[in-house]
Amino acid sequence: MTVSATFRPALARWSLPEWLGWTMGLVMPICAAMLYPTYMHQMQPAWVEWTRLLELPFVACELVIIQVAIARGYEDRQIMARLPRDVIVAFALLLVGLTVGSVLLSRNPVGSLFLSLTTLVHLRFCAAVFSLTRASDLTVRHLELFQGLLVGGLAVLTVLTAWRFHFPPRPETVPGGQIEWGSALPGFINVRHFGSWTGAIAAASLVDLLYNANAKRSSSLFYVLAAGLTCWSGTRAAVLALGVVALIFLLSLRQWPPRRRIVAVAALSLVALTLGAFLAPDNGDFMLYASGDARDANIATGGRLLLWHATIARWLASPWFGWGSGSTFWEVYIGWWHTQPHNVVLQFLISWGIVGTAGGLWLLGRAIVATHRIGVARASLRPLTATLYALLFMSLLEGMLYYPRFIMLIATSFAILFAAVERDTVSSLD
Repeated sequence: MTVSATFRPALARWSLPEWLGWTMGLVMPICAAMLYPTYMHQMQPAWVEWTRLLELPFVACELVIIQVAIARGYEDRQIMARLPRDVIVAFALLLVGLTVGSVLLSRNPVGSLFLSLTTLVHLRFCAAVFSLTRASDLTVRHLELFQGLLVGGLAVLTVLTAWRFHFPPRPETVPGGQIEWGSALPGFINVRHFGSWTGAIAAASLVDLLYNANAKRSSSLFYVLAAGLTCWSGTRAAVLALGVVALIFLLSLRQWPPRRRIVAVAALSLVALTLGAFLAPDNGDFMLYASGDARDANIATGGRLLLWHATIARWLASPWFGWGSGSTFWEVYIGWWHTQPHNVVLQFLISWGIVGTAGGLWLLGRAIVATHRIGVARASLRPLTATLYALLFMSLLEGMLYYPRFIMLIATSFAILFAAVERDTVSSLD
């Protein structure tokens, strides 16, 4: 039986946003939780840990969805034929960056080439979802269902997390003989990884509550759950992202939300913060703020200043083509190794150099410019846009454009927004 034959019945029963919501919100997070039941920062054997760090199950999921799109008529050449000349030039620069540093300069060419190929998979996945979305209905109900399924996945993850934290194994049975609670989140690399996911979903409910006159009562519950989990995780980048997203919409719409909605969101935020702080473990990994943070800028940024300085210094030794995809892991050492530099610009520079970074950032900026107006103007698209902008902002402080879990959601958001821009009758989204 072919992949297309396997998935065609599901596509016939469900709308595309529903199918993607089930996949990204529930199926894949639960699969990751089952595959990687960690109580420490590293799994054994080493090859299993590599699949976890590279989030290969999510890459495999992208490949399956690409095959579904191909079975329904998707062709790469059709997408390429639609691209403006500047986008094609930017894509060519990105290809050069993906190839030269990884083949000629990387100390781990096999690993770099693999990561370069997964980057192309992500781009093709975005194009495939765009193709599927263009060919399907896209209504307000579908978009609400997509966001609802993402929140539903948070509810399941909350139950799984509570179970793991309340019924842990004996420490002596864990590799290393000690439980690392910051790494005990089901399916996530660490608690910050978890908080970034919940924060992005919280941003959708935040904007819905502030700017949607017809927001459902469930949006308040969704927001408290997602924002509460974000505060519980102690992920400051995600909390900051909520403020940045609210500011983006304020400046873009050029209007304040009604006062009663601002008061309501403030009250709900206080509830979320209180619940998150009250339920958080007595562990420094879960603190939004520690008393020693203010003593040193590097400590206050979670060690990022030192990491960024070291990354820049290493990139400057090969500025034009970098050191190959993923090279932070073996080129930058600051007492321990990092998979990525916690900044998307530095991630691009050290991996692909100026050439590849110019192409990558142009494509990203072009996508934002092309979709921003409709994403902000249409009430039904605002939650999706809020999630997208939260992830993009956090990519300046975390690895949202490194880890496939987050890239899938970013690519899907862009694809749906691109499809909305192209539709002749976008009034159906009002």
